[in-house]
Amino acid sequence: MLLKTVENKISYFRQRSFVKNVATLQIGSFGGTIVQAVIGIVIARLLQPELLGIYSLAFGLAAITSLIIGMGIQEAVSSLLGRTYAQKDRTETENILGFMFKITFFAALIVLVFSTFLPSISGKLYGNSLIGIYASIIVVAVVLSSFFFTLAYSAFQVTGRIKSLTYLIVADQSLRSGLSLVLVIAGFGVLGAVSGHLAGAIIIFISSALLFRNLRARDLIFPGLRRLIISARSVSIKKYFGFTFWVALDRNMGNLFMALPVILTGIYVTASEVSFFRLAFGYVNLALSLFGPISVLLNVEFPKLQIENREKLAENFKRVSLYSLALSVFLTVAAVIVSPVAFKIFYGENYLPSVPYVAGLIVYGALYGIGVGLGPMWRAINRVKVSIVINLVILGAGIPLGLWLIKNHGLWGSVIMVTLWFTVSHLTSFIYLSRKLNSKP
Repeated sequence: MLLKTVENKISYFRQRSFVKNVATLQIGSFGGTIVQAVIGIVIARLLQPELLGIYSLAFGLAAITSLIIGMGIQEAVSSLLGRTYAQKDRTETENILGFMFKITFFAALIVLVFSTFLPSISGKLYGNSLIGIYASIIVVAVVLSSFFFTLAYSAFQVTGRIKSLTYLIVADQSLRSGLSLVLVIAGFGVLGAVSGHLAGAIIIFISSALLFRNLRARDLIFPGLRRLIISARSVSIKKYFGFTFWVALDRNMGNLFMALPVILTGIYVTASEVSFFRLAFGYVNLALSLFGPISVLLNVEFPKLQIENREKLAENFKRVSLYSLALSVFLTVAAVIVSPVAFKIFYGENYLPSVPYVAGLIVYGALYGIGVGLGPMWRAINRVKVSIVINLVILGAGIPLGLWLIKNHGLWGSVIMVTLWFTVSHLTSFIYLSRKLNSKP
């Protein structure tokens, strides 16, 4: 009986296009993540804890600086495109993509101006202005890769070309990391690591433009690049800004939650200790990286489901959340068990101090899965402002508490801080959404 039930479940999942797309995107994304992780291990061995800590702090500062041109914009646009593409509305599709191109341009200008202050900021925070210079190089890389990558990413997502989307993601991950490794091996140290990202961004910039042009040749609902630029000049920012701003801000709250722990940790501990926490945190997140593709596809799936069958929206949300919770428990426990051996083999003896902090992050990792559908659902029911308020309150209380914990308890303070931030955020949001979806409209 049990075997028959399992067979029926497998048969059901095989017939679901969403599950097939998740599997395809998971395989490719996880493969790219593994390549990135392997390259990261080699870079860590070459740089050793002190330089790796400097590299980590530079990356953290760059991540905070470039938040407004991150994934938030393209995910917001994907929600809008999912509707217009389903309706075959060519004019509205062109306007939305033109808006994305325009808003990305202005965001890039703001980010580039702010990046000029990074050396001064890093000098005050860490006593090392060179960290800010490295961060500025990474920021330029993010800006270059944003324009056409976001267009190709969103277009592949809404058209269901998941294999092409997978190839694009893997190429972006592997190319940047690979070039960074080459330059580190060549002896350029942290400068080589950040310059590799810049070189990879230039290649992705050109490749993404070509991919989008080829997609437009096969699907005429998308505008050509020349038409896109014309549309970007004339489209009204006000028309889409309200929805897109809140969605992008909500999505980037997650990026902020990820980047802040390393930045705050570096204020009170040495660069080497930053490496130990960053590797422990990254190791657990590597195990949880399987959830990324699920969240990406839910950005399109939930809005469609809301239009087609609202009654099933709450049911599917809870099912995805609970299945993901079970998977995150399994993945985190497995990662913790093998961490002593994994760190010794891959990173070497110098990074073994990271292992206890991996075990300390077990609660964070185990409960992480319940949050996989939160962002897409906030956007689907147009309640992203509530999500932002929840997370702002958590950060408002959590940052001062985190700084106090780090100052008094070192890296264990960072572990406690991360666990509290994510657990409270995910559980509060899940409870709110569950009640909202079950209430009568």
